Amino acid sequence: MKPEVVIDGVNKISDTNIVAERFSAAAKTYSRHNCLQKRSAQGLLKEMSPCGVLLDIGCGPGTDFSHFKRVEEVISLDIAPGMLEQLSINFPSYTTICADAKAIPLPENSVDTVYSNLALQWCDDLQQSFKSTGAALKSGGDYYLSVVAEGSLPELVELGFRVNSFRSMTDIVSQFDPEFWLVKSAKLEPITVYFDDLKSLLYSIKGVGASIVSDEKSSEQNLSHGIRGREDWKERLARAECIRQAKGLPLTYHIAQLHVERR
Repeated sequence: MKPEVVIDGVNKISDTNIVAERFSAAAKTYSRHNCLQKRSAQGLLKEMSPCGVLLDIGCGPGTDFSHFKRVEEVISLDIAPGMLEQLSINFPSYTTICADAKAIPLPENSVDTVYSNLALQWCDDLQQSFKSTGAALKSGGDYYLSVVAEGSLPELVELGFRVNSFRSMTDIVSQFDPEFWLVKSAKLEPITVYFDDLKSLLYSIKGVGASIVSDEKSSEQNLSHGIRGREDWKERLARAECIRQAKGLPLTYHIAQLHVERR
């Protein structure tokens, strides 16, 4: 049996409290592991020209929107209180809401633009999340989002870990009700990040709350990516050196980037 790295994609975790706890625990060290998030954010931000009220879903420790001069208010929503505490330190002027993306507690037609960067791959019901977002977004408002998609993390499989599958682009797009949404663009972008060693590669996943074990009976062994002792770890290190490139150990994500308009 292959050791398992639990990175939820299609097989979602239903206990939102577990998700919130894991992301809260990662809040203070998030900046050490968020090179993927930064690169994905660049792709979204360059497409945007928001104004008025901007809602950031799954905001983490926050994104700098100050270069958008027409934005009057930023509302930052996250399921993890720890992330919102860190955000308030980084961006004290932002309004924070601790809530699930499937039940956004905002008035109807109160938001001009929505942004979500690499947060909703953890959502167990995308359709409900998009419905809740659509209720808060004004007609004609834009939704810019990125989601980790199918085909991500092939290097982990090569190293002998089992990775749960992520949604395909077709599946993600199908969650938008065409009566309420117009998908203006949807593209897949491969992003490869590099690490000096295997430990930092694994912590790039675990450190941002992505390595979540849903089984309450899971042992400390499973929480450590299924590594069983020193010899097992040495074997993984040897495999890692076989895939090393000039820039370091690669980890590749396929990122679905979408621009959707509320009808």
